[in-house]
Amino acid sequence: MNGTAPENWAFLSGRVAAMESKLIRNDVIQRMAAIEQFNDVFLAVSDTAYKDAFPIIEKLYEADSIISGVYNDRLAEMARYSPQPEVVELFRIGDDFRSFKAFLKNQLAGLQLPVNGGRIPDAAWQRVLDGLKTDLPPFWYDAVAIIRRECEGQPELAPQTIDLVLDSALLARQVELAGIIGAPLIIEWASRRKIVRAIEVVWRAKTGGYDMGRLQRLFLRGELADPLLRELADLALDGWPERLRPTFIGPIVDDVFAQSGTGQVTRFARRADDLLLELVKRAKSVPFGPERIFGYLCALRTEVQNLRLILAGKVNKINSRLLQERLREQYV
Repeated sequence: MNGTAPENWAFLSGRVAAMESKLIRNDVIQRMAAIEQFNDVFLAVSDTAYKDAFPIIEKLYEADSIISGVYNDRLAEMARYSPQPEVVELFRIGDDFRSFKAFLKNQLAGLQLPVNGGRIPDAAWQRVLDGLKTDLPPFWYDAVAIIRRECEGQPELAPQTIDLVLDSALLARQVELAGIIGAPLIIEWASRRKIVRAIEVVWRAKTGGYDMGRLQRLFLRGELADPLLRELADLALDGWPERLRPTFIGPIVDDVFAQSGTGQVTRFARRADDLLLELVKRAKSVPFGPERIFGYLCALRTEVQNLRLILAGKVNKINSRLLQERLREQYV
C-alpha cells in the first residue's frame, strides 16, 4: 500500500474531521483557566469531550493519569487505521525516550525513578545497556555508548548527560520519521521544532552557566550539529536577537526579549510552540493524507498539555493569571 496516496487515508481522514469538531476551542480553554471556583472547573470540563472521563468532581484530582489515558487511546486509534505508522510514531516515540531516561538514571546514577509510559520493557533496555542484541534500532545503542564514555568513573555526571544525549537523539529521530513520511508540511514542522527545542536547551544551559563545550559534544551533534545552533552556543545572549531576527523565529524575537530575567526562556518556549502550531494549521486545508492526521494529533497534544496545566493548577490553587500566561494557543 502506498502510504502517501490520498485515497488510502479516506477513512481515517473522515474520522479525524469528526474528532476535530470535539476539540476544545481557544476561547473556551482561556475561560477555563480564568475560573476560580473548583466546582465551576468541573462543570466546564463536563461541557467538553472529556466529560465521560470525569464523571464526578473527585476525578479532577486524578487528572494527569486520566488525560494521559484519553490521549493514549486516541493515539492507539490513529495507529490502528493509519497507512503510515510513522505519523503516530512521531508522537509516541517521546514516551519511549522518557522511559529509557528513567531506566538509565536508575542504573547509572543510582536513582529510584518510576519507569513508565513507554512501550519497551526494562528487560530490553537492560540488553541495550549491556550491548546485547535486540530488535531495537541502532540509535539507542549509539546513545548508550556516548553516555557510558562520558560518565565513566563519574556517576554524578549521569543525569545531565542522559538528558542531553537522549534529547538530542529524540529530536533527530523525529526529523528522520518526518523524512520517512515524506509530507513537506511535516518535514518542515520537524525541522523547525528541532531548532526551537534546541534553542531552549542551549538558552537554559547558558543562563545556568553550563559548559558549552560539553553541551556541543553531547547535545549539538549529528542532526543537531546545525550552524545556527552552534553559533548561538558561542554567542553572548545579548547578541541573540540580531542573529535570530532573520530566521523563521523572527516574528517572536522582540516580544520574547522585551521581557527580562529568567522568564524569557519560558516565554520563548510558549511563543515558539504557538509559532509551530500556526504552521501546523495549514493541515486543515488538506482533505486527505498524513498531514490531516498529523495536524489533529498536534492539536490533541496541545489540548492535553493545556488541560493538564489548568486542572493541576486548580487542584493546587495556582493563580489564574499565571495559568493563562502559560497556555499554548489551541488549534481551533
